[in-house]
Amino acid sequence: MQSVATRTRTNQITLLVAISFLFYEITNWQQGIWVVLSTVVVAGPFSTFLSFEKAKNRFLGTLVGLLIASGVEYYLRFNPAQLPVVAVLIAFIVGFMATKSYRYFIIMITTCTCLGYTYMNMPYTSFAPMSFVIDRAMGVFVGVLIFFLMQHFVFGNNNSKLELQEESIETLSKLQKTLQAYQATPTLTAAYQSAADIFASTRALQSYVGTANLIFGAHTNAELRFAKQVMMLNDRAVRLLIDEPTVVMSQVDQLLHVVTAKLAR
Repeated sequence: MQSVATRTRTNQITLLVAISFLFYEITNWQQGIWVVLSTVVVAGPFSTFLSFEKAKNRFLGTLVGLLIASGVEYYLRFNPAQLPVVAVLIAFIVGFMATKSYRYFIIMITTCTCLGYTYMNMPYTSFAPMSFVIDRAMGVFVGVLIFFLMQHFVFGNNNSKLELQEESIETLSKLQKTLQAYQATPTLTAAYQSAADIFASTRALQSYVGTANLIFGAHTNAELRFAKQVMMLNDRAVRLLIDEPTVVMSQVDQLLHVVTAKLAR
């Protein structure tokens, strides 16, 4: 069964996509489809925090990609025979960077899209490739802008707080189950495996907290404080299990008691 936050987020995404399509239809802008695509891609994760992180990376990645594409296009304008060499070089770079992060992926996709347009339009006028770069930039940035404006001035922060609270409780529940499993078999191997499981289960919450400043600004609320407390408990558990796994059972018991008490609230 979907949580309240997920159902609310689904409705918000539907409205975002509808607004972007409405913008595309009203403006009748030929390249306006980039607005729709950017809004859909950014809003795709069913989490406000992941959407904000993706929006930031898409904005920065597109900006860097456009700058690289503009520089390469300027170089190819005077050295068109170097296009095969540039293509091979970019292919190697794409293979290395595309899997690193979403930001690097967008950088390379933007660069390749703009250069592909340049190649298909050779020989070209001096302005044609740059007009495509400008259209791409405007489309992506307007899509991200629509997302930010709708999120801040229409949707607000209530659902974001609920998402953060749900993720914190889920992470805390995983911590409780992991510590209980370690209590049942307190071996050295189990300690290291438990530490690895706890560390892995904290990544999503760390991403939420790291993006919280984009959503809540400089303000601290009860949900954010609770999330940071959960991260501290997870960090403490990992340190205990890695540093002294065979002599800290009493401290693990105390930590489990604290976790259980927080979940009971």
